[in-house]
Amino acid sequence: MAMYPARSPGFFRLTRRALGLRVVGGAMVAVAGPVTAPAQTAPDPDLRDAALRGLALAMHRGDPVAAAAARATMERLAATDPEGALLARLYCALDVRPSAFYRVDMQPASADDLALLHRAIGASQPVFFAYTDLSDQPSQRSVLPLALVHPPQGVKLLAWCTERQGYRQFFVRAMHDLATCSGSFVDQRLALLQGLVEKEGA
Repeated sequence: MAMYPARSPGFFRLTRRALGLRVVGGAMVAVAGPVTAPAQTAPDPDLRDAALRGLALAMHRGDPVAAAAARATMERLAATDPEGALLARLYCALDVRPSAFYRVDMQPASADDLALLHRAIGASQPVFFAYTDLSDQPSQRSVLPLALVHPPQGVKLLAWCTERQGYRQFFVRAMHDLATCSGSFVDQRLALLQGLVEKEGA
């Protein structure tokens, strides 16, 4: 005859209690239904842009491991976020260091103008401004703003110029009477960025 170890009087009470908790817990899960993943939300555009600029800077830190990881990330972005991949390539080529790091003696770009340009780029909204080039030649421009970069010479706007029908770079500090225009080029933005990347060899 098999022998079993003696059990305390509370053993079966504890077992029945545990069983009851399991049954109740199972019923709660059945009522609540299966657990679903939270809905995906669109990434914050400012956070995304900061991440892309940081990714581009990884290529210039003298760390080949970080650079290789950055390149691999850019390749993955091409499948999941084509616009982000193009912007990262532009930033890698043209947004190496903040302009103030090299030239503190230059007139800075207007904070108000930069804020307007950031909003216009995010909304794919055309802008108009008066411009004085490096030869002191004035002109008026209507452009489709694509990106802001920060080379040593000062903050630049990369854009498609509707007057010249081509890509142009403009120092923000040389803009005057900057204003947004009606309309949107959101459907053209990706193709314009692709053309800009090819032009810059980014």
